[in-house]
Amino acid sequence: MTIGYTGAWTSKAGLLVKDMGNGKPVAHSARVKQMLALVGTNPNALNTAKMDEQKLHRNIKGFDPENVSAKQLGNLSAFLRGKGLISDITSMTLLNAGDKFDRFGVQKDPDAKFNALEYFATQLDTIQNNNIKGDKYAAGLIPEYKTAIYVLQNLQTYGKGNGTTPTDKGVQSRA
Repeated sequence: MTIGYTGAWTSKAGLLVKDMGNGKPVAHSARVKQMLALVGTNPNALNTAKMDEQKLHRNIKGFDPENVSAKQLGNLSAFLRGKGLISDITSMTLLNAGDKFDRFGVQKDPDAKFNALEYFATQLDTIQNNNIKGDKYAAGLIPEYKTAIYVLQNLQTYGKGNGTTPTDKGVQSRA
């Protein structure tokens, strides 16, 4: 049994009211931080040189995986899959992300913002716990959820850059 408020509910005038998150984004919980640290980073999850070739920086500029809607994430995953930057499975993993679904699995509010990194970290934690309990299906999902986290991290890093991947092509030495 839980004592106190759970989820995104706050008390206003003696009633529990759903907090719609209009304020500052909530910081990661300790478990989410731990999961993201365990997953680490993989700078090779996205081919940024190919992204530079295709001049995609203006499409990715300012991408924030900690404040994204399910609709935006779905559109972005389809865009990246269309450009050949992510696999079909990774695209489907990103497309199906969200935190509010009805009983048929359809997203209730696809325009509601959520923290995609936190979502995938908590899902990965749940999947790993199920894997420990002997769920063989969970074992196959672990690499895909890690890849989704890597892609989100790389998109965030690429979106913060100036649109060019540093290379050593222009460096020449003269003796």
